[in-house]
Amino acid sequence: MTHNFKSLADARRALRDAAGVASLLARPESNPKLAKGMQLGVMSAPLHLAPADLSGFEVCPMRTPGCTAACLNTAGNPAYREGKQRARLAKTRLYFEQRDLFMAVLVKEIEAFERKANRANMVCGVRLNATSDIVWERVPVYRDGKRFDNIMSAFPNVSFYDYTKRFNRRDLPENYHLTFSLADGNDDDARAAFERGINVAVVFDVKRGHPLPATYGGDPVIDGDLHDYRPADGHGVIVGLRAKGDAIGDQSGFVKSPYN
Repeated sequence: MTHNFKSLADARRALRDAAGVASLLARPESNPKLAKGMQLGVMSAPLHLAPADLSGFEVCPMRTPGCTAACLNTAGNPAYREGKQRARLAKTRLYFEQRDLFMAVLVKEIEAFERKANRANMVCGVRLNATSDIVWERVPVYRDGKRFDNIMSAFPNVSFYDYTKRFNRRDLPENYHLTFSLADGNDDDARAAFERGINVAVVFDVKRGHPLPATYGGDPVIDGDLHDYRPADGHGVIVGLRAKGDAIGDQSGFVKSPYN
């Protein structure tokens, strides 16, 4: 069944009826790091699903033990954690069980968000894999009755970007930027991605406020904590991140020493 909602209100009404949640995308200001992108003139909205297989469906097929343990899924104000987790579970199940409905709602939300960014004279950014690793470029979608191969093609003026542990993703839409995530045991995949021109993100055992290493494995390191808008990073760099949350004190190899 192909849904073609006339308005955002209609789409969100159907979303509440089907999944009991108010929206798919979170507000830009809900994520402090995404909010930093506004300093660059970018307004970004994230989609948070339930990571790993918490929903009964696997959304992070290349996850490692270290990144699973250190996942930022539980980050944020503890007072809202239970409701947030319920919403992420519901959205993930809707994606797998009623994908046409999910994608139709997502289309209306991105339409509205793009208008909001345009009114603010900002670049419209969207992160669909804020807590997942779905191959969105292979998920077809309908917009105004027309079929598109993926959501990026349906919104050519929106800047989509994500982190991924799938090193062999190819034929990406021009408006979809990926950064590979180094973890415990995927060094070969990271090197393969880097050699194909995809930047690699590395989580370092560095405290907040302390400098990151200048290089890693001989490649230049930039500070990825300054903002989250990875398309602005340029090419051929390591995106350095400081360990946060459950990643602090990691012993799995997910968090790297800055002295290697």
